[in-house]
Amino acid sequence: MKKLVSTFLFIGSFAFAQNQTDILDLSEYPHQVTLQQEINETSGVEFYQGFLYTFNDSDNKPEIYKLNAETGDILQTLKVKNAKNIDWEEIARKGDTIFIGDFGNNLGNRKDLTIYSLILPKDTVNNEVSLDVFNKIPFIFEDQTDFSNKDYLTTNFDCEAFVYYAENLHIFTKQWGNNQTTHYQLDLSSNESPKIARKIETFNTECVITGADIFDNELYMIGYTKETFAFIWKFSHFLDGKFFNGQAQKTFIGFTPSIAQVEGIAVTQDKIYVTGEEFKYSIFYAAPKLYMIDRKDFD
Repeated sequence: MKKLVSTFLFIGSFAFAQNQTDILDLSEYPHQVTLQQEINETSGVEFYQGFLYTFNDSDNKPEIYKLNAETGDILQTLKVKNAKNIDWEEIARKGDTIFIGDFGNNLGNRKDLTIYSLILPKDTVNNEVSLDVFNKIPFIFEDQTDFSNKDYLTTNFDCEAFVYYAENLHIFTKQWGNNQTTHYQLDLSSNESPKIARKIETFNTECVITGADIFDNELYMIGYTKETFAFIWKFSHFLDGKFFNGQAQKTFIGFTPSIAQVEGIAVTQDKIYVTGEEFKYSIFYAAPKLYMIDRKDFD
């Protein structure tokens, strides 16, 4: 269902230069469902034992929602105790341990960036379950020295993406100022408090990154531009924990007014799950969505 283009892509009245960019327009993709309004601000998604887990972002309840991976229906609400949702933006996983990234930072001025660790409950039929935070990880970026308020959508220290890989957390910034992302590594074994996110590498994604996942030594990142172009990047054949020194594949997946504001990505052996939060701007509207992409349609 993809086409490869190397010169220019024209969709309606929009045109943008491309360099070996694949196309998989999710607005036309058959496997998609509208999410319930309880998760209209879905931000981040994770797959575990046949289910999806997601949550809403800034100033919403500190709750995680367990979803049916085929219908997107909410099956269970996990209420997180001893945590506040200042701006939850991403979820990552190690076994049955999940990490919640409270590091959304639109103005670049936060000094309370935090990652919560929780254990997912065993199978239960209860509609609501309470979870305890077993570890709270404050952190800072090693190269951020200016914490003054920035103009909206200009900071390079916003953040909405991370993954667990090789015993560490790997954080990817949402750089409004230059449409790039920087990869930082957070050493979970260190006794630092706050922990230091150490800069590893930077890549020109040509969009702001809003979610990431890693599967079978392939890193996937999702994001969009201010002009509403949405993309998935895949990085493979990388070495020494530097994801951007390998092969990079870019796929255009649609416009946010049509497919919703893409925020989360989760990858399995057969599927790529993408969530998009409700999009409202002027005359444009897109309901919150879950897309279930067959890997064979993407690779």
